Amino acid sequence: MIKVAVGLSGGVDSAVSVLLLQQAGYEPIGVFLRMHQASEEAEAARKAAEELGIEFYERDMRAQFEQYVLRPFAELYKRGETPNPCLLCNPAVKFRGLLEAADALGCEKIATGHYAAVGELEGKHLIRRLPDSAKDQSYMLYGLGEEVLSRLILPLGAWSDKAQIRALAEEKGLSNAKKKDSLDLCFLQPEDSHAAFIETYTGSAPEAGKIKDLAGNILGMHAGICHYTVGQRRGLGVASDQRLYVCALDPLENTVTLGPKSSVEAQEVRIKDLILHLPLRQGTTAKIRYRDRDTAVCVELSGKDRAVLHFDSPKSAAAPGQSAVIYWQDWVLGGGIIEKFDQNDKNI
Repeated sequence: MIKVAVGLSGGVDSAVSVLLLQQAGYEPIGVFLRMHQASEEAEAARKAAEELGIEFYERDMRAQFEQYVLRPFAELYKRGETPNPCLLCNPAVKFRGLLEAADALGCEKIATGHYAAVGELEGKHLIRRLPDSAKDQSYMLYGLGEEVLSRLILPLGAWSDKAQIRALAEEKGLSNAKKKDSLDLCFLQPEDSHAAFIETYTGSAPEAGKIKDLAGNILGMHAGICHYTVGQRRGLGVASDQRLYVCALDPLENTVTLGPKSSVEAQEVRIKDLILHLPLRQGTTAKIRYRDRDTAVCVELSGKDRAVLHFDSPKSAAAPGQSAVIYWQDWVLGGGIIEKFDQNDKNI
């Protein structure tokens, strides 16, 4: 029987993943990766393992989480970027820790409760998205390479209905069957904002500065650029007779620039830290954030680990620090980090 190290988070998705693996004839071992002070989640994961009748193993990843997620998250926000912590965490912490746990436990495979699938194309393992599913999480997994994907099982890859997942958990008597999904960043307290976390983490309050329009006119004051992200249109702290959006954040001048909707639209988006799992081909599409819609794109390579994405139609709010993920059909070909842009050439 093949042993599988399963990332147990304490939620229903990972618990049902264990059930599906058991039904498929695998021997799952529950692995909880402690990434921050999450004692309640650790106990929930341990309880799920007990109810499922599997071994439970905990691995301390707090040092790695601090190095690869918390520190970059705070630094990038202070620089006016909008990083996605899950995309920082997955390749460097979560799946690295799961592989290490698998090796320590003698497990051939690893598994998680992500809503996506793994398949083979041209001799390489790639992530596949779930067609027509609002639950699809393939965007979050674009940074995973062959080392991980060749050992990864995603049991929920054939499931897109959360109600069915919960019904199966309830049928098997799992206590987390009705547990609410986590909507916030895992390391934030419910009452905390991004800015509050950064202030606590760095030990210094964000610096106040000016809010201006595209012509340089002062519209008001802000309490720190970490309160804003490109494309934001609510909570701007200024009065205006037109709808305004954050179109630029300048950490050197400590300014927030607002403009009309057209100021955050662009058909070209530049990315850095480009990862390509297979060569580019005709018919590629891309999305610039998790909930974005797919748009046809031409990818122009522009130097080492960089590219320009030429979209068929304008994309709105390409926030620096977010990731653009490239697809061919339902396969994840790769992606990269969005770079800053300005109004003169739309990109810098």
